[in-house]
Amino acid sequence: MIEPASAPIKMRFVSKPAPADVTETNSSAPSTPSSSSSSDTTAPPYGALRAFLLESAAPCATLSSQQPMSGAAWGLAPAQHMPLPFATAAAPRVEVRQVWAHNFDWEVKLIESLLPKFRYLAVDTEFPGTVYRPVGPAYMLTPEKRYALLKANVDELELIQLGLTLFDAGCRLPGLGGGSTRYVWEFNFREFDVRRHRHAPESIAMLRTKGVDFDRTREDGVDASVFGPRLRKWLRAGLGRAGVVTFSGGYDLAYLVKMMFGRGYKLPATAEEFEGVAKSLLRRKLFDVKEMARHCPRDLRGGLDSVAMKLNVLRTVGEAHQAGSDSLLTCHTFMKMRERYFDDDDKLTRVAGMLAGITAF
Repeated sequence: MIEPASAPIKMRFVSKPAPADVTETNSSAPSTPSSSSSSDTTAPPYGALRAFLLESAAPCATLSSQQPMSGAAWGLAPAQHMPLPFATAAAPRVEVRQVWAHNFDWEVKLIESLLPKFRYLAVDTEFPGTVYRPVGPAYMLTPEKRYALLKANVDELELIQLGLTLFDAGCRLPGLGGGSTRYVWEFNFREFDVRRHRHAPESIAMLRTKGVDFDRTREDGVDASVFGPRLRKWLRAGLGRAGVVTFSGGYDLAYLVKMMFGRGYKLPATAEEFEGVAKSLLRRKLFDVKEMARHCPRDLRGGLDSVAMKLNVLRTVGEAHQAGSDSLLTCHTFMKMRERYFDDDDKLTRVAGMLAGITAF
């Protein structure tokens, strides 16, 4: 049962898959992350973390425009002063740092040490699809009914992956040890059990093709009850202080709120209540790239890859529907859109806080 915001919403429940789909013990995905991700290891015997943080980092790799980037409040350098990505061998290599239970503490301390310098955050989540869906076309739903649908699914399901990209006002990513490699993070969680929990079979099949090993996430994944309090601590310490960026971020934000409150938490009954809870927890400017696209003078409709392609932004690591990779592409797409269409603070302020298809903050 869902708790509709106003009039009841007609939904169809996606029935539980046949036992053959949920009792499979051998994942078709490789047992290690894809080659685009860094191998997960225990913390290396380095000295103090800050000694290995670079004083400067190379700009994000997006296809450069020759138009200057304006907006003094963002501290953005003119585009012509930034290296042209993919044009030379100097373009930075990006790796996805896979986070599991065994290296969680190390990666947490590393991220905490980066917060003063990298004040922007791009987020992506991967979850088991949706098990409640509207009977008719989703675009015909009111915002209240779209939120009721989101609530029903997020209350029922568990997060599988969270991708975090930290970046600064110049779209630079963090690096370590003086090398040229830059990093984003992908957290793997243990709560979802494909054998017992409801899910959309097509979503699980797709995630397997992207490298998710559901046996390994159950065995080695991070406990959400441990991550939630840490996330709240990061927010108090400045995570995403200058802005949090998503793409069609209603579900992303809802899963983060659920995780911060802990096991058994149910989302508020209405979009307005959800807005209040999210505001009190995050206290951040929110930028939804999909919503921003609606306010651009050209046609930028579509999913993340489609919008990025229309802006000449390339994926620099991984594949679609890998949380770390998608969070990085969201970061790059946001910066390119900001440079091209939201080149002053007033324009950007007008789209801050709106989550595509859910509510307006």
